[in-house]
Amino acid sequence: LKQAPRAWYDRLTVFLTQVGFQRGGVDKTLFIGENGQDILIIQVYVDDIIFGGTSQSMVDEFVKTMTSEFEMSMVGELSYFLGLQVKQLDDGITVSQSTYAKNLIKRFGMQTSKTANTPMSTTTKLSRDEDGKPVDEKLYRAMIGSLLYLTASRPDLCLSVGICARYQANPKESHMNAVKRVIKYVKGTLDFGLHYTFETNVNLAGFCDADWAGCLDDRHSTSGGCFFLGNNLVAWHSKKQNCVSLSTAEAEYIALGSCCTQLLWMRQMLVDYGIISDPMLVHCDNMSAINLSKNPVQHSRTKHVDIRHHFVRELVEMKIVILEHVSTERQLADLFTKPLDYNTFLGLRKALGIVNL
Repeated sequence: LKQAPRAWYDRLTVFLTQVGFQRGGVDKTLFIGENGQDILIIQVYVDDIIFGGTSQSMVDEFVKTMTSEFEMSMVGELSYFLGLQVKQLDDGITVSQSTYAKNLIKRFGMQTSKTANTPMSTTTKLSRDEDGKPVDEKLYRAMIGSLLYLTASRPDLCLSVGICARYQANPKESHMNAVKRVIKYVKGTLDFGLHYTFETNVNLAGFCDADWAGCLDDRHSTSGGCFFLGNNLVAWHSKKQNCVSLSTAEAEYIALGSCCTQLLWMRQMLVDYGIISDPMLVHCDNMSAINLSKNPVQHSRTKHVDIRHHFVRELVEMKIVILEHVSTERQLADLFTKPLDYNTFLGLRKALGIVNL
């Protein structure tokens, strides 16, 4: 029934609020229970419920309450769903998908292939390649889907997999070679993952960048961003913009807007967890985009920019967002917008917290 999920959400919401849980202000499928300094967080997706807390007694009580009201089956930890391997160390925790990556290599028969230093070549750009040799669409899509699943703990794959995913409708041999290179890179970095440190703070910061007219097919730019809570990378994105930018400044300005929307959402989500963040810091390597955000004067070169991108000015005026210029060498979002040479790629990968575990 089409209305079944809505009816289930209503039924579950009424029950959870009756037993003392509060509904999230931004995400209405998030429920939070508090007992002194302890907290229990519940995330609902249709009939799947993921929960965790700082107190084992609260977790046990929640399981007892739910099983007494509903017919439920317990699957296990969150790592079961994502194939994640989470380890706690003295200085923090590590998150990886090394077992899943090994199975991916085996699934596509690339155990004996050579490894690659980077996921994408800096000299070859992908396009539709209309005259290229067609390849098996089913196999190509299977490779893309498997790699997309791996990006849950491997931000360094985000750009390369995203670009290859654009050509799933009619893949050619050049696209297949690009995907195989990504898998070869995964083969050489099987034990890599994210490292999160305990010594950090609750301040939000983001890095944004754009590769102007990077797509050869429609000349759209690619926006990239990575977002930190304190010293730890918690979110990232690499996405082709849905309009053509007439200048580098416009492309960077649009990427800046995407970065601010993500940070605003994260800030509002943190309020549900009882965490109040200071004004958010955004690092951008384009002074024209920064000046455009700070200068409310209309200019002939920017009068065509869509009004929806100009909300960045309001955030800057209200001091919700602080813009800061960063040199290109320290622009971490470069990893999400364009293929890089080995040394640059290696430095940015390490700076993001992607290390050999």
